[in-house]
Amino acid sequence: MREKLTDRFAASVVPTPGRIERYFDQDKRSPRGLLLRVTPAGARAWAIRYRLQDSGREREITIGDVKSWRLSEARRRGHELRRDIDAGGDPLGQREDKRRSPSVAELVERFKAEALGSRAPRTQAEYQAMLRDWVLPGIGNKKVEAVDREDIEKLHRRITEKGKPRRANSVKSLCSALFSQAIVWKMRDDNPVSHIKGNPEHGRERYLSPEEIERLVATLDRWRKEKKRPDSVDEIMLAMLTGARRGEILGLQWSAIDLKAGVWTKPAATTKQRELHRVPLSGAAVTLLERRHKERPADGKVVRLRDDYVFRGGDSKTHANTLEKDWYIIRAAAGLEDVRFHDLRHSYASMLVGEGLSFEIIGRLLGHSKPATTKRYAHLADQPLREAAEIVAGKLGRTK
Repeated sequence: MREKLTDRFAASVVPTPGRIERYFDQDKRSPRGLLLRVTPAGARAWAIRYRLQDSGREREITIGDVKSWRLSEARRRGHELRRDIDAGGDPLGQREDKRRSPSVAELVERFKAEALGSRAPRTQAEYQAMLRDWVLPGIGNKKVEAVDREDIEKLHRRITEKGKPRRANSVKSLCSALFSQAIVWKMRDDNPVSHIKGNPEHGRERYLSPEEIERLVATLDRWRKEKKRPDSVDEIMLAMLTGARRGEILGLQWSAIDLKAGVWTKPAATTKQRELHRVPLSGAAVTLLERRHKERPADGKVVRLRDDYVFRGGDSKTHANTLEKDWYIIRAAAGLEDVRFHDLRHSYASMLVGEGLSFEIIGRLLGHSKPATTKRYAHLADQPLREAAEIVAGKLGRTK
């Protein structure tokens, strides 16, 4: 039907039982195809009826409910839609495509299925936790293409305000990886995380002094003799002898160790850089591993673990928690309550720097892929240089 529509008419027209009525506006101010749709239940909405240019198919897109939209507003919106239609667009099709676009929750599921497996096991666990605790509750229901910079900033701010600034930065980095994959999978064209500033982080560096190293070694030797927490004692000593990361030690398998050659070959899947890393072992490290190899139960008495881990429990969460708990006890016994397990790796590097080894050699031992990572220890080289300078001063008869 054709009518000269008004707001009063739209509010008062009587619904037709069993049939949807459409009243096309005849006012010259209205765009072509503007109509009022009234359902048998009395729902009333403004809409535009149009035909697709390529197929001639007739379409109808709703502008909005009569209660929320005045006729003048519906006309303005109708003109905008009509310009898009006349240019060959299909606004209803675009709206339907947007509704069909995946949500962040769906992106997360695909990310876990197709991209997460390439990360290290510990990273996978961290990502799973952040996705579960922060990303999904924060933006999981939003469409991938609808997430904007403000959404990520809001999420980052919420985590920060809960007293977790470092976690906030980690979640921001994870979101960046997530939306980078969305671009690869053609779910959107840009990354909403780009150029968002994170919280400042101040690196913590703790190196054991020679006296502290002596105390820790003495504690480990004593506990080894007393057979107290033998696995953790050996894991800590191996960390001190190799500078290996905790996860690398927990996941160490006999297949990666060549005791005769004294070499530990770390598979790419177990290293932080995702690259194969071949490390020569010191005689002390080989001795420790040979002893553990001899201490294994004889075949036939027990069922050997399928993965043949050097340390019982392997890289399981339970084993990691056990080592963490034992480390707190052992470090307290050595009077080193402020030392983290990872500080053993820093201390390993500091001893090498102190002996004047090149950053290239130290980086290769530690498995650093970038020279800049090793050069963070550059300031530790000051002491041997200072000692060398003092030699000259002594020759000149000038001492403090």
